[in-house]
Amino acid sequence: MNKLKLAITLTPILSIMPTIDVLANEASTKEQLQQQLDNIIQRLAALETSKPEKPSPSTFKVYGTLRPTFGVTSDGSDDIWDVGDALSRIGFSSQHTLLNGMTAFTKAEFKVNIQGNGDFGEARKAYVGIKGGFGRFAIGKQASPQYNLIADPVDIFNRSTTPLAYDAASPFRTNNLVSYNKGFGDILFSVASQFNGSERDNASDFANAGLIYKSDFIRASFAYYERDLVDRTQEETVGISLAKSYGGLYLATSYQDRKVAGISGSTLDVVASFSINENYKVKFGLSNFDDGIKSIESTSYKALNSTVEWHGSKDFYTFIEYQNNSFDEKEDNDQVMIGMRYNFDYKF
Repeated sequence: MNKLKLAITLTPILSIMPTIDVLANEASTKEQLQQQLDNIIQRLAALETSKPEKPSPSTFKVYGTLRPTFGVTSDGSDDIWDVGDALSRIGFSSQHTLLNGMTAFTKAEFKVNIQGNGDFGEARKAYVGIKGGFGRFAIGKQASPQYNLIADPVDIFNRSTTPLAYDAASPFRTNNLVSYNKGFGDILFSVASQFNGSERDNASDFANAGLIYKSDFIRASFAYYERDLVDRTQEETVGISLAKSYGGLYLATSYQDRKVAGISGSTLDVVASFSINENYKVKFGLSNFDDGIKSIESTSYKALNSTVEWHGSKDFYTFIEYQNNSFDEKEDNDQVMIGMRYNFDYKF
């Protein structure tokens, strides 16, 4: 009887034992799944807070601008109609990250001769350099410090002969150039020298140095250069420039005091531009070039320019431009032209 009671008592317990095992297994499985889920969540959180991958140590860019023009030049007796070009170009540039925070860079830029056959012309720029905490050092054909510091603020018009007075005498891009730039807060120091061993001597043929101060309030710069001329005389020039933006209004001026073979002259450019809205911009300029020559051989002149631009996008705009050139010893002329400008810039 006792055995029968024991059997009756144990039977329900024995009958639920498989269920208990299944529940235990399920609990174990849920615990494992929860642990795996926690691991996944931790890994996702780590990915979100981890630093992004460093960019590629090298970059490559293809850029350019095509600037055809069409217009007429009138000197009072003849009208000359012509398709022109406002310094169209195409270029390639690259940068490569080096050790100790330094960067190597290079640029090659060539003219596109729209006015002629549309083929590539001479190189505008071709140089290689290195930059870092010590500054920027480059060798090759580059824009001179004189252009970067003095001319660039007033170089706003859509023609190859601009800035209007500066263009008549002073350097733009210079070959065989060694340059060095170094910034100190809002001040940038720039120096460059040309070394052309194929010329009459093996010393510097052109030396240029200057300072630029640039802040939210104003841009101000000073530069000096001297160069040897082909007739074995020397040119010395001191220049200053000022530029200021007031919202859509931009004002700038540059002045140079020049002495060529003992003859004193000067250049003066004053420009203004105003953005009427996001599509229309107007520009004005007054210039005076004085070569210091007081005879019929003088090329001195005064110039006035006015331009209206329509910007269809940041990369394309059209314009109409009027310019009057009043010469001291030559016949005056008036120029009216229309043109287009298409820019492109692709990074790889």
